[in-house]
Amino acid sequence: LQKYPFGCVKSTHLERTPLPLETIAHTWTGRTGQRGLLNMGQTQSYEDESPVSGIPEDEYASLSTEELQALAEQRGLPVLGASPDRSLLQSLLRSYDIGRRAGGGDCSRSVGSHESDPSGRTSSKQVCSSVLSVLQKIRDAPGHMGCDIGGSLAKMVMAFPEGEDVVAFPEKFGTSGRCHRHLQMKLTMADQSYLLTFLSGATAQLEEAVEHLGDCRRQASESTAGYASHIRREPTSPGAASNSSEDARPFARTFSSWSDEVFSCSRKAHRRMATAGGGACKFASLFRDALRVELEPVREMRALVDGFLLLAPCNSMGTDSTGGSSELLNQDVFTINEDDMTVSKPWPDPLFPLILVIMGTGVSVLRVDSAQPGDFVRVGGTACGGGTFLGLARLLTSATSFEEALEMASLGDACNADKLVSDIYGDEGCSTLGLPGNLTASNFGKLGESTDRCCEKDLARSLLQMVTQQSVLLASAYARMAGCINRVFFAGGFVDEKNVIARRSIAANFRNLGGCAYFLRHSDFLGALGSLQGALRCAGDATPK
Repeated sequence: LQKYPFGCVKSTHLERTPLPLETIAHTWTGRTGQRGLLNMGQTQSYEDESPVSGIPEDEYASLSTEELQALAEQRGLPVLGASPDRSLLQSLLRSYDIGRRAGGGDCSRSVGSHESDPSGRTSSKQVCSSVLSVLQKIRDAPGHMGCDIGGSLAKMVMAFPEGEDVVAFPEKFGTSGRCHRHLQMKLTMADQSYLLTFLSGATAQLEEAVEHLGDCRRQASESTAGYASHIRREPTSPGAASNSSEDARPFARTFSSWSDEVFSCSRKAHRRMATAGGGACKFASLFRDALRVELEPVREMRALVDGFLLLAPCNSMGTDSTGGSSELLNQDVFTINEDDMTVSKPWPDPLFPLILVIMGTGVSVLRVDSAQPGDFVRVGGTACGGGTFLGLARLLTSATSFEEALEMASLGDACNADKLVSDIYGDEGCSTLGLPGNLTASNFGKLGESTDRCCEKDLARSLLQMVTQQSVLLASAYARMAGCINRVFFAGGFVDEKNVIARRSIAANFRNLGGCAYFLRHSDFLGALGSLQGALRCAGDATPK
């Protein structure tokens, strides 16, 4: 293997005998016998699938050595010598089945990891096989990818080169996994066009699925440890690097079918993935050990700004832009009008300077001064964000999830809990002061006098108002200082497509302060888009047209 900059790996010799298709059972598959480029975000992948039935593990004890040998050969497993040891054959086949179970089946079944490890521990986790299938497709997909693994949600953008096969993902997988087909867009960089596909899912579900695959791989490797010394190593080409200690490990299969790769003792990265968010560091060893995927950390703020600029039109950013040319640019930006209707808006011109408000668990406010790389600064932020909303909603109401809290807030009236300017000054006083009467003077202010008129729906709505107003006040103050009160963008998971009520609240409050709040269709994927651009830049793609 020859290593290239940023961890890119080029295979110099991958010739081997292809496995028969019938040996690949209930798993995602990649063909052997191919030459391929293993790059950061780039691999060769083929998706032949052929479920076949296998023999249950407890029946191996009743089979003769000849039958075990025939079954191993049928599954493409290496069998050496005319009379291999019967117990070794049983161990090899059982280990193969562990890998096959990791491949999963249809979406209605869950894969349980109940096998005991050598220490006697038993795992009872149930992992939906559709999640495992999506993980396999992601890892073996062609093209490039960028990822953003946050505390609650993991987001990914897959860039498939135009003219190549596009991997099909289910619209839903597991309990929280989604393929956002309505967000698909085309991106042109230099002379290469890409189709971008957007995926998301709960970070906890992702962690559980990867841990499950890691358990299967570890158990299979331990089961075949005694057999490893009898296995012929893959041939190496003349001149290939061999001074790594990993190259000396036996039984290191290099093709991508997980049913077989689960045996591998190799720890070499199968591919590398540019990743923003805390998960880039937190889950680095887990992904490396379980999937042979190396997470390359990307600075989070830089990724957010780069993702934003990737969506922006180049004619707004000058000759040194880092944005992209997209067929959907006119629909990327929108606002909410006085009638609570979504209205598409053109990108502001000029675009800079601008304020970018990232609303997630907490809130960060960035001032972006130009499209030059790194020309931004975090001017402020607040700890009162989406995490505050969910935490207090669970404390003050019967809501147990973010979705329940939002639904409750949509049915409530914040005026029953909040004290408004008009409650203090009256209508005439507000006119004299020149202040809108519906401005909030005190969040939950009326509860200090009476709680008779306030229900839990009103509390949820007042809580949502408090969180959004904090960000609006900060953003408007920093925007006035930068002279861009009409160039303020709100993005992040808290204002994504399902939180319509938060966007309406932000837009209304910002209008009251004399500005216009912009929102993005790809609001929750800026970090993943920025990571993707890092992968494209690393791969040598030129600046976008």
